[in-house]
Amino acid sequence: MADLTPHVQRFYRTDIPENVWKTLRDNAARANVILPHAEKVFTHPDFLPDSEQLWLVYSEPRTSEIGFILSCTEGPLGKYPLFIVPTAPIAELTAELLQNPMEMLCNALLNESDFRRQRVFSVFSVKPVTEAFASAWENLTHISCIKEPYYDAIFTMCSSETLVRAAPPSEDEVIELRLAVPQDADKIAVMCKEFTATSLPFVLTSEQASKEASLLIEQRQVWVYEIQEPSGETDIASIVAVTRESNTVAAITKVYTSEKWARKGRAERLVRRVCRELLKTHEQIVLYVGAKNRAKSLYDRVGFQGLGEGGPAIDGVEHWLEIGFDRAEVELGHW
Repeated sequence: MADLTPHVQRFYRTDIPENVWKTLRDNAARANVILPHAEKVFTHPDFLPDSEQLWLVYSEPRTSEIGFILSCTEGPLGKYPLFIVPTAPIAELTAELLQNPMEMLCNALLNESDFRRQRVFSVFSVKPVTEAFASAWENLTHISCIKEPYYDAIFTMCSSETLVRAAPPSEDEVIELRLAVPQDADKIAVMCKEFTATSLPFVLTSEQASKEASLLIEQRQVWVYEIQEPSGETDIASIVAVTRESNTVAAITKVYTSEKWARKGRAERLVRRVCRELLKTHEQIVLYVGAKNRAKSLYDRVGFQGLGEGGPAIDGVEHWLEIGFDRAEVELGHW
């Protein structure tokens, strides 16, 4: 551990202190983009041993209170965006309050030994934090922000109290909703590749999609909706991936239905089943959904909060934004 400025500290894979862990766990839902990965890196020294795993922590002036945690990390498929978790309520995150912390975090990154500014291909956080960081980074590095956000999303959650357990009737005669097995790998790989075609610019090659499918299956992180065709052959209609779990919170990170099987309520039934299973061992299920994605109505029917049109504001439901930087100047990762 070393102080970079009076209020920013950096930590690596084995030296995250207890007060930082406590802050992440006290904010486990909002911190789901950081906490599960940090725990995996910390508890498994053999996980990507030579990879980049860095966390910056900004503490408020004259106090030890943590205001922001930034992660600059990577996973099996590549480097992640910068993730930033604030601890203050979103209403308090004004442009005036954010300017200095974001500039300090930017400078801390740029002062990191061997750090290359091309590493920062995007940043993801609650909307005001993302905008403030992106502006500061652009000013300091002269790498332009991309005008259209990569991801404009609503962060939402479901609990045992909000889960709608009753599912609509199925038209499928023979189905099985289950964890994927190795024999599903080829079909899941195709679906992973198709899914990334909707998540530009983070597309996967067939080889990368095959690697992702194998990892998801090996780590028991992907569920399938198996359906029998009229010919008697089976197919996978939908998948749901759950790749970020801490003690109290799990995140649904991928939901996809092949076009052949779409618009019959299959994804909704599988999401509901996965939520029922996860809520046996977790307090909350969280996910991000595009602000203009029609899947919002699906998640609303399952019991995720704050997605209904004209409904009241729900504590914890937030607007998140991923802003990218000029792709001619950066090196894309994947998440």
